[in-house]
Formats: sequence, C-alpha cells, structure tokens
Amino acid sequence: MMVSKTRKRQIDYTWPGFVDALSSLLMVIIFVLMIFVLSQFFLSQKMSGQDEALINLRNSLAELGELLSLERDTTTELTSQLSILETKITKFKNELEDEKKLSSEFREKLESKNDIISSNQSKILELQNEIDDKIQNTLLLQNNINNLNKRIDSSQLELNQKNDEISASQKEINTLISASLKLRNKLSQLQTLLSAYKAKDKKEKVKTINVGKGLNSALARRVEELQKFRSDFFGRVRELIKGRKEIRIVGDRFVFQSEVLFGLGSDELGTAGKIEMKKLATTLMEIEKSLPTDIDWILQIEGHTDSLPVKRGQSYADNWELSTKRALSVLRFLIKEGINPQKLSASGFGSYQPIDAKNTDEARMKNRRIEMKITQSTISK
Repeated sequence: MMVSKTRKRQIDYTWPGFVDALSSLLMVIIFVLMIFVLSQFFLSQKMSGQDEALINLRNSLAELGELLSLERDTTTELTSQLSILETKITKFKNELEDEKKLSSEFREKLESKNDIISSNQSKILELQNEIDDKIQNTLLLQNNINNLNKRIDSSQLELNQKNDEISASQKEINTLISASLKLRNKLSQLQTLLSAYKAKDKKEKVKTINVGKGLNSALARRVEELQKFRSDFFGRVRELIKGRKEIRIVGDRFVFQSEVLFGLGSDELGTAGKIEMKKLATTLMEIEKSLPTDIDWILQIEGHTDSLPVKRGQSYADNWELSTKRALSVLRFLIKEGINPQKLSASGFGSYQPIDAKNTDEARMKNRRIEMKITQSTISK
C-alpha cells in the first residue's frame, strides 16, 4: 500500500512536468516559427528592394556603358589633340630655347647699355648741378641787371628832362643870338651910315651916334619887354596847370598831351580841349593888354604824333597831315576866341621830333602832344 501510494505520487509529479516541458517546447517551436515567418517576411521585402536596386544598377551600368563609349571617343579625340599639343609644345620648347639664347644676348647688351646709362645719368646729374648753379648765377645777374636797368631808366628819364630843358634853353639862346645878330647887322648898317655922314658934318656925326645909342637902347628895351611878357605869360599858365601831369612846361614852351585836347586818331578839339584852349586864350589876351603895341611876338603851335602808322580809312594820309591838322585846329580855335591871327603860326612835325624814342606805350603817349612857344617874329617893322 505504501508502495502503490508512492508510485501514485511519483506518477502524479511526472505528468505535470511533462506537460510543462511539452508546452514550453511548443512555445519555443511557435516562437521559432514566428521568427522564421518574420525573417521570411523581412527577407522577401529585402529581396524585392534588392531587385529594384538591381534593376536600377543595371540601368546605371547601361548609362555608364554609354558614357564609357563616349569617354572612349573623347579620350581618342583628346589623345589626338594631345599629340598635336605635344608637337606644338616641342616646337615652343625649341623656340623658347632660341628665345632664351636671344634673351641672354639681349641681357648682356642690356647690361652694357645699363652701365652706359648709369654712367650717363651720373654725368647728367653733374651737368644738372652745374646748370642749376649757372641758373642761380644767371638769376642773380638778371636781378642785378634789372636793378641797373631801373637805375638807368631813372637816370635816362632825368637826363631826358635835363636834355629837354637844355634844348629849350638852347633854342631860347639861339633865338636871342639870332636877335642879337640882327641887331648887329642893323648896327653895322648904322655904322656904315655913320661913316658916310662922318665926312659931311661933325654935328651930324654926333647926332647919328646919339640916334644909334637910342636905337640900341630901344631894341634892348623891346627884348626885355618881350622877355617880361613871356615870363608873365608862362607864370600865369603855370598857375593854371599846377598839379596837372598831362600839361607840362619844358624850357621856353609848354606841352599839352594830345589826349587832353583830341580823341584818339582825331584832329578835332574835344570838349576838354576847348576848355583848356579857352583858358589859354583868355590869359594870353589879358597879358597882351599890358604889352606895348610895337613889340612883335608870335605864338608858335607845333603838332607832334607817335610813330604808329595811320590806320586805313582815316581822313588824313599820314602822321604829317594829322600833326598839322591838330596844330591848325588849335590855331583856328584861338582865333575864334579873339587872338589876332597875325600873332599865331601852326606847323606839324609828324613823329620825327619825339620826346622819348622808346618803343613803349608810355613813350608813345609822351610823343603825342601839342607844343606852344612865344617867340619874336621881327624886331621892327
């Protein structure tokens, strides 16, 4: 009984274990089957993807084949071009070698030329320094020359003024000498007459000597009166033109610049010129009233021009005619103002008696002028 119970117990414990083992094995088999099914599923999916990839790969291979054929054609063409280029490169290399040889020759020549140039440049620098020194010396000399020229011009101007005064004084002296010669001629004539009458009568001789002395004193008195008249006239005119540079007194004459009296290229008195001439005529007539009637004087009017030639279309032929017409215009205006025509004379000298011989605008302006001078016409009538 005990044995049977023991067997039952053993049987009872063995069967559940077997069932558990079978169930476990079944579960394992099911699990394996599931894994297999899943692996087959994923493998089929992968195989289908690989087929598509294989198709794509075949297509790519086909395209690559075409590209390879094109590449082969291109390679063949490039090979032919490469051979041509190699030929050209060989040719260029040969030419380059030739150029290198020429370049080496040119370099040698260039180096020699550079040596010559550097030598010449050093000489040029030396010459340039010498030139700069000479230029500095020249500038210094030029400044000295300019200063000397200014001094010379100033001295020349003073000399010209002195010469004008000397020439005016010389003309006055010549006039006085001429008058003196006339007096001497008359005195010699009187001496001849006196010698002729000397033999006749001593009384007549004494009378004639007295007449000669009286004549000499009368002539001297007339000269003194004329000098006084001239001095008074010049003194009055000097007061009228005081402070005016365009009207000057030079020696025994006074000088009007043409621009004061006339327009440029004209021989007609302008308004300002008429005013000046009217003042002159009034002064001359006032002084003439105090002068003895037996003193013969004359106002000489002289026209002068510059050296520029007359322009075409003018009413006069040359500077001679222009200077004469201007002098006549002054003369006619003075006559209208009441001056006795017998006391006036007019003449033109063109450009042939310049005050300043320089070829400058300032010199030409000085030379365009009207000069007036009171002189003695005759000693007696």
